[in-house]
Amino acid sequence: MSDPVTVTRAQHGWRFYGWWGVVLATLFFIFVTNGLTIGGIQAFDPHLLAALSIDRAPLKLGDAIQLGTAAIFTLLTGWAADRIGVRPVMTVGVLLLAAAFYGLGQVETVAGLYALRFVMGLGLAGAGLAVCVVIVSRWFISRRGLALGLMLAGTSLGSAVLPTVFTDLIAAHGWRLAAAYGAFAPLILLPVIWFAIREWPASIGLAPYGGAAAHAAALAGPELSYRDIVARREFWLIGAAAFATFYSILAVSNNLFLHSKDLGFTPVESAALFVPLFILGLVGKVVSGVLSDILGRKRVWILNLVLMLAGALMLVTLQKSLLMPAIALFGFGWGSNYSLLQAISADVFGSRSLGRVMGAVTVLDAGGGALGPWITSLFYDRYGSYTPGFWLVCALIILSIVLAASLRLRSPESAATVVPAT
Repeated sequence: MSDPVTVTRAQHGWRFYGWWGVVLATLFFIFVTNGLTIGGIQAFDPHLLAALSIDRAPLKLGDAIQLGTAAIFTLLTGWAADRIGVRPVMTVGVLLLAAAFYGLGQVETVAGLYALRFVMGLGLAGAGLAVCVVIVSRWFISRRGLALGLMLAGTSLGSAVLPTVFTDLIAAHGWRLAAAYGAFAPLILLPVIWFAIREWPASIGLAPYGGAAAHAAALAGPELSYRDIVARREFWLIGAAAFATFYSILAVSNNLFLHSKDLGFTPVESAALFVPLFILGLVGKVVSGVLSDILGRKRVWILNLVLMLAGALMLVTLQKSLLMPAIALFGFGWGSNYSLLQAISADVFGSRSLGRVMGAVTVLDAGGGALGPWITSLFYDRYGSYTPGFWLVCALIILSIVLAASLRLRSPESAATVVPAT
């Protein structure tokens, strides 16, 4: 263990390892894993439609399979993260993602595509959002909202940058070789897992940010089973809001490449639209993290859901001139919502059983995310327009506002005293 002077210096401010080590490492981690599977893979949509001779709904069923698999198996990986540690779980996850992206470049049939999206879902369960939230929440008691907002910026950066990267790679080398190149990206995460990630502050002689070791242990909360978690009213309010908002963002983002093509955008222009969508999402995550620590999570959450709704209402018009401001508002509101859902879950349940909490919430949010792209594309195939699908997005965001207003939140300190449901 480090000497007391070193520990004292490193326990406060930006020199604290949680900021420049854990947050930075997990930001880069989900830049790659979520960026590949949420943003980057959309660049392949037009080519898969042509190569496999399918409509949009069967293509987007692959998205549903990926995210549905992630939702189900995150229950297992959340339990494993609490029991055996996050690093072995993350290692398996990135290896599965690498294998699946390599296989994408070889796919010849719809069944093969679905099998690969299943493997991607397994990879996301082990190397996606939930495990990163667990790690960061273990390191932060105070400033948790900011820490999670910074970490979650990785998803926005990856989803903004990688569609353009893959569009350029496809133009230069063809879509099959571009997918094979994508398989190398998860492998660079292996050194990050084993040399940068530290699961608990105590492993290097520190306490979580914002509290002494004894106080932090209390704030970790009780040991909760899945039965305890789902018995809580707060779980269902948070989970239903997560379902509705994840449905909404992925219904829009996973159809954005094809929707913008319908409106007359070129492939390069379509890829560029992911930049305002996800970079504004990044800004929303960081800004909401700061504001929620000052103004309170609930107030900031509702405000940003209203911004998300405003963007969705613009999308319903199908006007090319409104697409950019629509996705900017939608992206900022979504980014804030994304960050606050994680921070609120940690505040309500504590960090001791957060792997299981995030696993249970992820069943709902990834379930919504799985259905969003597929149902939206089903509406398109039936009616020849995204209007019905975007109206459903508006309705779900309104539902989320109602759910957020119904949630009673306590401070992280009072959340530490929560007891399991009986």
